[in-house]
Amino acid sequence: MLHCINQELKKNIHFPYFLLPIAGIILLCLTSVVESDETRQNITVFSLMLQGKAAAEGHIERSSLFLWRQGIGEWLLLFLPLMLTFEYIALLSEERQNRQIHFQLIRSGNFQYCISKIMGGALSGGIIFTIAYVLFGILMAIFFPHFSGFPQEEQNLYLELYFENNIYMYIFKQLIGIFLSGIASSVLGIGAAIFFRNKYILLCLPFLLNYIYRQTLSKLIINATSAGNSVEWIEAFYPEYIMRISINQYWIASFLMLLLEYIILSVLFYGRVKRGIFYE
Repeated sequence: MLHCINQELKKNIHFPYFLLPIAGIILLCLTSVVESDETRQNITVFSLMLQGKAAAEGHIERSSLFLWRQGIGEWLLLFLPLMLTFEYIALLSEERQNRQIHFQLIRSGNFQYCISKIMGGALSGGIIFTIAYVLFGILMAIFFPHFSGFPQEEQNLYLELYFENNIYMYIFKQLIGIFLSGIASSVLGIGAAIFFRNKYILLCLPFLLNYIYRQTLSKLIINATSAGNSVEWIEAFYPEYIMRISINQYWIASFLMLLLEYIILSVLFYGRVKRGIFYE
């Protein structure tokens, strides 16, 4: 089983093709809005990079660590399922068309084939997102002043407000959260690849499904807010919520939901392969 999962990982993050989603994720991180100026125009990470380090002098909110934290923006979250799974979708669609699946099923069996495909897709999504976010952080460190270069009083305040009083622990938790979020964001792409065949339609589906899903949750949050109800249970259904690593009931619910989603996908995938629907 582990050998099969490893083989699937190698397919999904095959050099140099996996560099394309990594580059796409970094570009989307650069579009993240940092703040608004006096004319209410949004200032993005990319626009600050063009201004150079002088634009960050005296602004701890423009330090490399803080901007790394700000990299998770709306455009990234919207396109992330597509970025993480388009190669997975293309490869699986290609296997279905050239009949390679028959040979793989004979060699590994239905159950092992399905689990390795699901696990390989999920793990590759987490790995790609983590690598991209680390490279984005390195980019921030190159272009912007370090957090440690600001006055100690400011550092202490922002450490308490945003970084849990420990930068290294924050970075470690953030990377674990990014990996889990990559796995969570890959669900839609993997699910689409299981149920649909045309790879050109499939490449659009993760984005479209994600857009509809996020719009639905946004409306639920607006309705809950208008009624004076708590919205944290709704927010826990966002894939990025799992980045807030914690032991509270909302994060645990988010993590359990992620496990349930992949269990359901595995069962449905196995059922389609077992009945021959998937590769007919």
